Amino acid sequence: MNIDLATIALILVISSIFEAIFILLLSSKYPGVEHFGASCSFFALGFLFIMLQGSNASDLITVVLGNTLLLLALIFQYMGLVRFLDLPENKWFPPLVFGLCLLALIYFQYVFDASSYRTFFVYLSLGLIAFLLAHTLHQQRNALLPRQTPLFFLIFLSIGCFSVLRAFYALFSPPIANALVPTLFQVLSFTGAFIINIIVTFTFIVMINERSRAEILAAKEQFEQIFNLSPDASLITTHPDGKIVNFNLGFLNFTGFSREEVQNKSLPELNLYENPADREKLLNEINSHQLVDDFELKFRNKNKDIRICSVSAKIILMNNTPHIISIIDDITDRKNAESALIKSEEKYRFLTEFASDVIWLFNLTQNKFTYMSPSIFQLRGLSPEEAMAENLTDSMTTESLLRVRAEMQRNVKTFIATPEAANTYLIEIQQPCKNGRLIWVEVSTKYRYHVSGEIEIVGVSRNIDKRKQAEETVLYLSYHDQLTGLYNRRFYEEELLRLDTPRNLPIALIMADVNGLKLINDAYGHQMGDKVLKEFAKILKNECRHDEITSRVGGDEFVILFSQTDQESVKSIVKRLNAAIANVRIEHTILSVSMGFALKENPRDDLNDVFKRAEDAMYQHKLTISPSIKRATIDLIVNSIYERNHQEIIHSQSVSEYCQALARELGFETEAINQLGLAGLRHDIGEIAIDEAILNKSEKLTEVEWAEIKRHPEIGYHILRSVNEMTEIAKFVLEHHERWDGRGYPKGLKADEISLQGRIIAIADAYCTMTTERSYCRAFTDEEAITEIKKCSGFQFDKNLAKLFVEKVLRKEWPER
Repeated sequence: MNIDLATIALILVISSIFEAIFILLLSSKYPGVEHFGASCSFFALGFLFIMLQGSNASDLITVVLGNTLLLLALIFQYMGLVRFLDLPENKWFPPLVFGLCLLALIYFQYVFDASSYRTFFVYLSLGLIAFLLAHTLHQQRNALLPRQTPLFFLIFLSIGCFSVLRAFYALFSPPIANALVPTLFQVLSFTGAFIINIIVTFTFIVMINERSRAEILAAKEQFEQIFNLSPDASLITTHPDGKIVNFNLGFLNFTGFSREEVQNKSLPELNLYENPADREKLLNEINSHQLVDDFELKFRNKNKDIRICSVSAKIILMNNTPHIISIIDDITDRKNAESALIKSEEKYRFLTEFASDVIWLFNLTQNKFTYMSPSIFQLRGLSPEEAMAENLTDSMTTESLLRVRAEMQRNVKTFIATPEAANTYLIEIQQPCKNGRLIWVEVSTKYRYHVSGEIEIVGVSRNIDKRKQAEETVLYLSYHDQLTGLYNRRFYEEELLRLDTPRNLPIALIMADVNGLKLINDAYGHQMGDKVLKEFAKILKNECRHDEITSRVGGDEFVILFSQTDQESVKSIVKRLNAAIANVRIEHTILSVSMGFALKENPRDDLNDVFKRAEDAMYQHKLTISPSIKRATIDLIVNSIYERNHQEIIHSQSVSEYCQALARELGFETEAINQLGLAGLRHDIGEIAIDEAILNKSEKLTEVEWAEIKRHPEIGYHILRSVNEMTEIAKFVLEHHERWDGRGYPKGLKADEISLQGRIIAIADAYCTMTTERSYCRAFTDEEAITEIKKCSGFQFDKNLAKLFVEKVLRKEWPER
């Protein structure tokens, strides 16, 4: 055949060079483009070296390097295509084929010179890489791949078949002197390489262009969505005449105009500017800087209402014509709030200046007072300037200073750990007056960050010297309750005997019982229960007179004993106590007290019977209000959980919805569905008693911490069962961490021993947890979560329920493997 293969090779070299340059200049932002461009460069070098065969060039360059570069070009073409199409890439097969081919070329060139074997290994290697690429394209075919993918599949399948055929033909045909001998297969190889290379490269360039166009279209659609859906008023106008080109619904809502009234109008025509000069100022600012941020001016809407607005605008080019895109933020409410705040600050400054309590600020970082109200003069005889000049050592006694420093160290650590918490503390200290006298002062403090970032204490000091003197008077008595400071049962019983004389009649007994104390202890621990008891004891101390004996006679029971009284006076005291109780605010819980009273008016009456009548009246009152208080307390507990972990709101609601959906699929009655939904909503209520640091810990939990976590179903059970109508769902909550194989907690139930509702919550809770981002693990995809549920079915979950959940609730296919 009289075909000059060297000329074809030269054409291949030149075309491949131009293809490489064009692809790399076209776009390199997509994965795989640089690899594809490199493949064209390798093709050019490979055929360049093959052109040198038959000349005086080294065999290492013409034979070994030329053929390996052609193979490397195909490998890089494989890498470029699979990366561009985001297909799974085989990392080990191409390097293995390349290495074996290179070894074979060196061996059959320098050790055992056999051109047929060299040809066999080169074409076999090319065929294997082509088959690998065709196989990858065939295995991963789906609707998301470009439409050119089938063409690539056919091309590389054809290359693979031809290369394998050429490889085995080389074993049974006479050897050729070099690659430029124009045999039939060589001509087909060179011309086919040229044609296919052109087709593949052109198709790849088309795919790049299509992807670029798709991204531009998507970006345009995204901008239009953001523009149209923005709650702020947004519009695009020509510059500088202000003709409206585009606007969103927010602009219509802001101005009050209809779409027809705005179209083809300019801003001056709509008469939006309250002061027309403002428009000129805005345009001058935009012209000077090409953009403007938070330019404040006043607009007038269709109803002639004046609105204060903040405008951000920028000059953009549309069809090579300058336009202005503007966003108008209505800040009228904010401005009004700021004005109200200024007035409020003036009012509170007045209150601070004339309050009897001393209000002060102490900067911890600078270790000095930064403010002192004038009432310091009434407290200690010092002027505000003199008090501010004092350091802590001079402002209190040594003993008080030691306690204050210890308290400050603890409080600062707590504040840094939880700056959003209340962080309000009370401490009693002794301070010297200007005349040298020591007085007792109650100091209420709250920690906060100053605008400079420094920690400061906001304090209120109150003179409690008289109260302390009264306490010291009765301090020798051992008749006080250690927790509340009230008289204890022993003092009450002795005082009852002392008062039980005719001259003290009528004698009144008020029985008081703190509602829901066990619920509070279960939810928040005994420290919170103690706090509630202390708050009520504080009310008793503040509201009862010194001749009204207040005693704590049981865990949550109190008695008020007084003599020479009447029924109306007793009612007045109960009313006063209830009013004081209603004003108490305790974080995350409610102070509620049931009270009943009885009087001894006849000397022959037994005080034990009077006590019994007061107790019966108290329990009658308790039956009336206790259930509603417990429900309200449970709501506060749930809110507390949500406040410290906002993600828990979404989690609980999702679990509830999935539980209800699965219950409907199982044919539950409406009441049962609602009950299960409530159980799902409250399933993690027991977490209120678990340390937040443990719940949010990202590292592996210790055995002690894991044991603490496993307490929450039982805690939730005790919390919920305290309310009669929640007794049933309490059982479901108790069982929602039991496992089908009996390895769950807290009771180790298995299979049908676990209630159906408990098994439903377990599946819904696990799915929601897996598909939510947590501090200790990433969020699973839906498919990963379903696979995990399938994997755990029959072990952790009821398999039938799990399958029903996936197929009917999630509407996904149940994995076969």
